[in-house]
Amino acid sequence: MLGYLLVSFSFVGEKRDAIILSDIKVKVKDSIDSGFVSNKDVEKIVKKQYPDWEGNSVYAINKEVLEDKINQVPYVKKSEIYSSLSGNLIVEIHQRNPIVRILQGRGYYIDEEGKKMPLSPKFTSRVLVVSGAVNEQLIKEELFDLVKFITNDEFWKSQITQVHVTRGKEYILVPRVGAHKIELGSIENYQKKFEKLYALYTDGFTKTGWNRYKRINLKYENQVVCTKKN
Repeated sequence: MLGYLLVSFSFVGEKRDAIILSDIKVKVKDSIDSGFVSNKDVEKIVKKQYPDWEGNSVYAINKEVLEDKINQVPYVKKSEIYSSLSGNLIVEIHQRNPIVRILQGRGYYIDEEGKKMPLSPKFTSRVLVVSGAVNEQLIKEELFDLVKFITNDEFWKSQITQVHVTRGKEYILVPRVGAHKIELGSIENYQKKFEKLYALYTDGFTKTGWNRYKRINLKYENQVVCTKKN
């Protein structure tokens, strides 16, 4: 049995050595949700790195070097390259997933791992927007946790569209439904503040309506202060 396996592996190895590349197949795994990386973008990188790839053996391509090159694209989370017995060089791409857009300077995204992503000239991700007095320290110390809380909750993800940070490090939320602004205050006890807001939405607003107030203040413990429109 051992001898048979050794012969089989040797045969497969020889067969792979003889494979000649005839095509490049790019698979962008999450292209339905994001369009940061296209098949043509990846093909250009491969052909620039290996202009004489076609008609060569699969072993003419250093897959690790090519993966490193593709992974330098700021929108790529991970790439995997392998070849098929039919002569295709297959490149699988996993895109990075932005969860918030920071409106500062030219603007940028932050992905689900807390890393910065540049904006793309050809695709805009519909994510939570943050404006105001934002810096890297604030993002690291508190803002990223708040963003993850909102985006990981289906209700808040659909309802909260923008967060504004004041110079005093207080947060104002802009909802999708309703003409009011939500004054969250400081980041302290923000989860309990959202619990109060949820109770207002699911109980209070069902009786009074969504558009009766212009401001909702969650700063005070154990109470919600609503200011009516004039």
